[in-house]
Amino acid sequence: MDQQKIVWGAWVRGTWPQLVTLAGFLVAISLRFPGWFVLISAVVIVAAISQSARLAALQRSHGLHDPLLGAVLVGSGLASIALTMKWWFVEKQMTLAADTLLYLVGHTEGASDLALAWSSVLTQWGSCVIFLVVAAVWGLHDGSAD
Repeated sequence: MDQQKIVWGAWVRGTWPQLVTLAGFLVAISLRFPGWFVLISAVVIVAAISQSARLAALQRSHGLHDPLLGAVLVGSGLASIALTMKWWFVEKQMTLAADTLLYLVGHTEGASDLALAWSSVLTQWGSCVIFLVVAAVWGLHDGSAD
């Protein structure tokens, strides 16, 4: 049992930036994305954390992860959080419902260029989906050196 606590503690110390980013992402998307997307995101994130911790415990790797993959996770998470919060502030300033600017219909009313409106909508959703894919890869990565 003490060995498990040591491994768990080392894993948390080694992955705290990723864990904070994952939690921050969930908080940010819960402010403006639909509940079904927040639920799917939470399932992906919990599965990634569980798998990563399980692999660390099995290998007694003490949280050794690929630093580049960890940096990609944090970077893509911070970018997605920043984009989500930017549009959340825009919606608040315009006194719109929390997810109005996630859909083309909400964007086209004030947008003069339909392509620009689509680009904005796709960027918002795409950044979150990319982050979830990176989180899943991070969780599945075993941290062992090749």
